[in-house]
Amino acid sequence: MSVNQSARNVRLLIGGTDYTPCLISFQGSDSHLDQSGLITFTGQILLGKALGFNQSLDDRKVPSAFCRGKSLTLDIADTNGQLRRHPRGTLRLLTPKYDTEKQQLTLEVGDLITLLNFKEPTDPDKADNSKSGSQIATDVITKLLSEAGITNFIGNLPNTLYNYPLNLSGSYLQSVGKLLYASNRIGWIDNQERFRISTVNIESTQSLVSLIVGKNELWYRRLSGAESPCEKVKAVGTQMVTREIELDSEVVTEQYGSPAILDPTYTGLIVINRVTETQSWDEDEGIFTITSNTEKPWGLIVPRVFWEKFATPPNLPPELFRLFLGESRIEESSFEAVEAGGKLIQKTTIFNTDKSQYLAEIQEVRPDFIVGNFVGLVNTKQVTETYTYSSKEVVLNKVTETKELAVIVLNGSNENWDDWQTIPEYFVVSEYKYEEWKQLDKYTWRYETYRLLPTVKAEGGTAIEYPDDVNQRAKQKLGLTWDSSEKRRSNSGQETPPAAERRPTSTRIEENPVTYTALFQDPCSGNFKQRERTYNVEFLAGITVPYAKFFISSDSSANKQLEALAKREGRLLRCRWQGQEMAGAIPNSLLNGYVPLFGVNVSEYDGTVQNYLADGCSWVVTAQKALWSCDGLWVGQSVSAIPVVGAIVITANSLSINGAIVPGAVITPEGNAVVGEVTIMPDGNTIINGVTLPGDGSVVIPGVVTLPYTEIETISGGLALGIEFKSYAYILSTTTSQMPLGLGEGGQWSGGFTLPLGIGLGADFTGGFFSALYWEDFDWDAVDEGGWNSLQPSPTWESVIWDEADWDRLL
Repeated sequence: MSVNQSARNVRLLIGGTDYTPCLISFQGSDSHLDQSGLITFTGQILLGKALGFNQSLDDRKVPSAFCRGKSLTLDIADTNGQLRRHPRGTLRLLTPKYDTEKQQLTLEVGDLITLLNFKEPTDPDKADNSKSGSQIATDVITKLLSEAGITNFIGNLPNTLYNYPLNLSGSYLQSVGKLLYASNRIGWIDNQERFRISTVNIESTQSLVSLIVGKNELWYRRLSGAESPCEKVKAVGTQMVTREIELDSEVVTEQYGSPAILDPTYTGLIVINRVTETQSWDEDEGIFTITSNTEKPWGLIVPRVFWEKFATPPNLPPELFRLFLGESRIEESSFEAVEAGGKLIQKTTIFNTDKSQYLAEIQEVRPDFIVGNFVGLVNTKQVTETYTYSSKEVVLNKVTETKELAVIVLNGSNENWDDWQTIPEYFVVSEYKYEEWKQLDKYTWRYETYRLLPTVKAEGGTAIEYPDDVNQRAKQKLGLTWDSSEKRRSNSGQETPPAAERRPTSTRIEENPVTYTALFQDPCSGNFKQRERTYNVEFLAGITVPYAKFFISSDSSANKQLEALAKREGRLLRCRWQGQEMAGAIPNSLLNGYVPLFGVNVSEYDGTVQNYLADGCSWVVTAQKALWSCDGLWVGQSVSAIPVVGAIVITANSLSINGAIVPGAVITPEGNAVVGEVTIMPDGNTIINGVTLPGDGSVVIPGVVTLPYTEIETISGGLALGIEFKSYAYILSTTTSQMPLGLGEGGQWSGGFTLPLGIGLGADFTGGFFSALYWEDFDWDAVDEGGWNSLQPSPTWESVIWDEADWDRLL
């Protein structure tokens, strides 16, 4: 072990001021890959008094120099002596702490995520998509980052569709991390202070750093404290299903009763009430309409007093029992626009009833007064409900105004119909009701209401002496008067205003639990494996299902998300279990090419080459050294790994390094060679993740990598059994009967070295189930009465009530 720890030039700027002479040390660590979806950095910078540096390091003396959020940059020299930005060299100051005795200043520093992670939404709507409808994850993440104060971001953002309210909680950046984790991605801050997003690939074998044990590593030892792997790793979550709702519908209900209510000589059942309810929704106008048409037997609609007016009185049952339209009710609800909250503004209900019903009283008093058409639907009643809301969308008051025909209001009031020249078929207000809710304090509400009625309908209205003049009498009877009022208050929630009714939606949200199980197998056999692990995943992709569709596909985006995460977590357990701790000097390739989980290629003493992913990197910079270390996640062993260094020759068809042809190289029109994730240029430089790196041997083409475990790929199977029976009430002939019988069993195909079988069986069974017997061959007289009584009729097509079958469920 002989790591080059020679002194390197460094440069430290704090808020644009050069503090390089005062720099004693810089150290910090990246967070490990976990379910947070974010890789953050925290560290410390130690500054001490330096000759020629006159500015005080005491944050009490110069408080503005060490404010929270102050920008810091750290540059270190590469092996050529050129200053380059440290992989974690763009940071923000978190907390200063000055030691008076030592005259040293310790600065707690972190990246932009650490600095801004405290920001939480004061308005829940800012962290949600409930009012904006369906959005893809890219838009939601962009909005959250902007609210957190991050506008400079790059990378592969997920396109997961969220068509349901996310109900995010925590800080903006915590929510971003959860969304990224659900899509198998991570977010982090690079050394240009950009928020970068990348997909997690635990199987990546492309190296950015190359170590040779005994030559350029600081240490290389087994990773301790890792969690034991297991064979089964489950990822579970809830898939939000947005199911379309059929708002336009028609429903018919019927009630049955005895015909004796119309004709005592008849028995049985007849339809006495049939209601056809039709619903329709006008999205543009925001009007929801419910129309109810009620049909009844003619004898229940038209009062008996009118029966004799017909040329042929309907005293025959076919006329009395025949259904006619007797009532129609139209309810229209008007709603605000979605942007305004979608609350109910006004509800209007129009009642149409048969004219004969309100003319019956006049007909009894003056049989000859009513001439012309006295049957048929007419508008008899109108009810209007109007709502007023507060700024917090709470109901403040509700006004209900009911209008009816004057003749209906006067019916039952001992009105002298002999004084009338015409029937008063005009509308008057038959009720006015006002309701108000007022909040007195945090817990107490007061409810107040009053009602106005026509004088003749108010309490004691029938006992009043009314004028003999018909006009004066009608005016007094129909005029509104105070009927009742009430005030109530409560601090127990009994008088809180009702919730505002909202616009009907064309969808509803359902929850569908989904699970994916990843299977892993290692060379060790036996039944002593660790318990299975289960990981809960939030914010799975939503799915929209048509109204008529019952089943949900198991190949949805949510299932694919769980599959990726179950495999990721299972691989992490495996890779950490046999990982290595390693450290070395910071190579040139790491200065510009750093990404979380960068690849490390290690040549061990026995000549084998192992591949790792660097997790939880730590960094140390002093005047004497610039080092890195990490927990290496063991990806596998490389065979024929090739360092990109030495004599590199690119022809029109091939790539050779030091005379050896590199298999699988693709030559581009520009003359570069592409091998896996590495682009090699004729001058020996390489490009990884869009970053150009020098051909100094740090970058290694991994060759063939042998994984330390086996992933078992599963294919879902199924079981089906079908059989058909034909049954008759008695033997039709002596022909044999044939039953096609099929059996299918789907097994599991293994991507490893196990292969559970799949079985299929099909056969036709033919047999003489009945001997050659005819009807006449049986001694039917010998069958006793008990035998006949025990016989059950054989089911036939005609014996089943198919109208009652649940066809939707069967289909």
